[in-house]
Amino acid sequence: MDIKEVARLSGTSVATVSRVINNSGTVSPERRARVQKVIEQTGYHPNHVGRNLRTQCSQKLLVMMPTISNPFYSDIIVSCEEHARANDYGVLLAVTNRNPQIERQYFDMLYTKQVDGVLSFLPTISPQEINRITAEYPFVACCWRGDERINASYVCIDNERAAYDMVAYLVSLGHRRIAALNGSYPGRTYEIEREAGYRKGLAHAGIPYREEYYLKCDYSHTEAYQAADRLMHLPEPPTAIFAMSDDRAAGVIKYLWEHGYKPGVDVDVAGFDNVTVSEITTPSITTIAQPCAQLGKEAILLLIARIKDPSMSNKGIILAHSLIARGSTRTIS
Repeated sequence: MDIKEVARLSGTSVATVSRVINNSGTVSPERRARVQKVIEQTGYHPNHVGRNLRTQCSQKLLVMMPTISNPFYSDIIVSCEEHARANDYGVLLAVTNRNPQIERQYFDMLYTKQVDGVLSFLPTISPQEINRITAEYPFVACCWRGDERINASYVCIDNERAAYDMVAYLVSLGHRRIAALNGSYPGRTYEIEREAGYRKGLAHAGIPYREEYYLKCDYSHTEAYQAADRLMHLPEPPTAIFAMSDDRAAGVIKYLWEHGYKPGVDVDVAGFDNVTVSEITTPSITTIAQPCAQLGKEAILLLIARIKDPSMSNKGIILAHSLIARGSTRTIS
């Protein structure tokens, strides 16, 4: 069954069937009803692939995620879909598992016009590859921005300032021994920025940086649990631990409870992202909140703008973060 057969069975032209399918142009109610009846009876589905090749437009956006295990992405994705659909775009989700080869396979969808643009969370392909893509195709980085090697549009928060603000807050509570848990993925500029914010916060307070207080671990409560064990066995353990993700903070809190410490009393704990786990631990976690709904909205709107105007210059959008104080931190004497 093809469009020509629908036209024959309905006694109309191919052009009339096309106008009915695309809801465009003028078609008499009688002819429209005949075409729609044939489509319903035959179960005909338009060949959108062929149409997309002709129009060079798929009305689809690809959102590439490194993992589905991080709950931080969920609210952003919901916002992405909402604002994409409001602008007549569909959203396809791709999970890359931080594998550059998988990323390259998904980018093929952009090159072959199966999607009109890509929104990417934390790719692992090289800066040179990213630059080649952004020079020719609509691409937006969400929740990260490249260093001087990358020329791409982005939407994110100021991670350095956010980390600095948390350290300043812990200092204001009276802490001088502040540890930090950060990631160790190559090329993740936001991790570099958060480390810089941590160091600047200490320096501004006149607190020397101590290597033994800065540990790298994955985004999981299990690795954070092990890192907390290392920290609390130091000759001079920290009085506050800035975990730089809420999952890590939850692992630290679990360790403290299981080893005779009271989080928020004996040792303060801070996280990052304000995901659901930050509210359901005991005590709830003091954290940096990222504006997830706004991140998704601005990233999608920026991507659509790039699609509509290919000559548009790359643009960076920095959104405001906020610090949410909860029970995992307290004032010390």
